[in-house]
Amino acid sequence: MKTTNHRNLVKIMCISLILLASASSVMAYPPDNAAVLYYRAFLIMKEPGEDVKEMMYDLRQGKIKSNDEIKQSLEENRRTIELLETAAEIPNCDWGRDDSRGFDLLLPELAKIRLTAFLLTAKAQILSENGDHKAALNKCLTIHKMANHVGEDLLISYLIATSLNSLANKHIAEVLSEMPEDLETLTWLKRRIVSISGNVASIKAAMIKEKEIAMHEIRKEKIDVILESMGDEMLNDRTNANAIEKIRKGDDKFFRDSRYYYSNVMTDAIVALDLPYLQSHKILEALNDRIQKEAKENPAAILTAILTPAATRICSVGTKNMTFFNAIKVALDIYVVKAKTGQLPDKLPAGLPKDLFSGKDFKYEKTKDGFVLSCRGKDLDKNETYKYEFKVKK
Repeated sequence: MKTTNHRNLVKIMCISLILLASASSVMAYPPDNAAVLYYRAFLIMKEPGEDVKEMMYDLRQGKIKSNDEIKQSLEENRRTIELLETAAEIPNCDWGRDDSRGFDLLLPELAKIRLTAFLLTAKAQILSENGDHKAALNKCLTIHKMANHVGEDLLISYLIATSLNSLANKHIAEVLSEMPEDLETLTWLKRRIVSISGNVASIKAAMIKEKEIAMHEIRKEKIDVILESMGDEMLNDRTNANAIEKIRKGDDKFFRDSRYYYSNVMTDAIVALDLPYLQSHKILEALNDRIQKEAKENPAAILTAILTPAATRICSVGTKNMTFFNAIKVALDIYVVKAKTGQLPDKLPAGLPKDLFSGKDFKYEKTKDGFVLSCRGKDLDKNETYKYEFKVKK
C-alpha cells in the first residue's frame, strides 16, 4: 500500500514538474535574444518573386499604388512580420557570429534583414494609403530597431544598419507628409525617434572591431584568406598585380611590419572619427592619400592600402545618417508648432538638432506645400548638399 502510494506520489510530482516546465517555457516567450526570432522569421519567410519585388520597389518609390500581388505576398509573410516586430522590441541581439573566422566569416543574416525590411516598408506604405498613419510609422520604427540590432560588430554590419535607418527615415518623412495633423501621434513619434537615434550603431565601435579582426588575420598562414577577401575584381586588376605578388611572397617579417603599420593607421582613423565632420574628413582624406603613396615604396603599407576601408566615405555615410535623423526631429518640432497654432513657424525654434555636415542649424524654407530643411554643409565625398522636403496635409 505504501509502495502504491509512493508511486502515485512520484507520478504526481513528475506530472507537476512537467507542467511547471511547460508553463515556464510559455512564460519565457519571447526569448531574451532577438536573433532567435529573426532567424525564425528568415526560415518561414516566403521570398517574393522578382516581379513582386520590382512592384514593391516601385511602391516604395511612389511610382505605383498597392495591388493584389503585393498584398498577397505580405499576407503570406504575415507571421514573418509579426516575428520581426516582436524581435525588434527585445533589447539583446546576439547573432552567434564566429569572429574567429576573420575574413572568412559568412553573414547571410544581413541580406535577409534587408529583404525583411523591404517587406515592412511595403506594409507601411499600404497602411498609410489606408489612413492608418500611426501603424505605418510603427513599421518604420521597427526597421530602425532592426538596424540597431544589426549592430556595430563589423563595418559591413554598420553600413547595412545605416541603409536601414535611411530607408526608415525616408518613409517616416513620406508618412508625415501624408497624414493629417495629429498632435498625439507627433508627440509619440518624437519620443520614439529621440530614443532610437540614441542607440544607433557606432562607426567608431565598428572600426575598433574591424581592427581587432584584421590584426588577427594579417599573418603568413592567412595569405589565401586575405587574397580571397579582396574579391575577383581587385585580384584581376592588373594594376594590383605587383602588390598581390608581394603579399603572396610575404615572409613573417612582412606580415609583422604590416600589422604594425595597419594598427597605427587604424588608430589615427578611429581618433579622427570623434572630430566634427569637416575636421574628420580632412584628416581621413590626408591619411588615405598617405597610405596610397607609401604603399608604392613601403611594403608594410601594401596590405593597409588594400584592407583599410574608404574611411572618408564611411565618415560621410555616418554623418548623413545622423543628419537625416536630426532633420526628422526638427521636422517633428515644426509639425507640432503647426498642430498647436495652425501655422508653420516663420523661423526655426532655438535649440533644435543641427546639420552635422556644417555643425549649424538647418536652413528652413516654407513652401506652398509645406517646408524644406536644407543642410548648410556638403557631403564632401559626393559633393552634394542634402535637402529634406516635408509636406503639410491641407
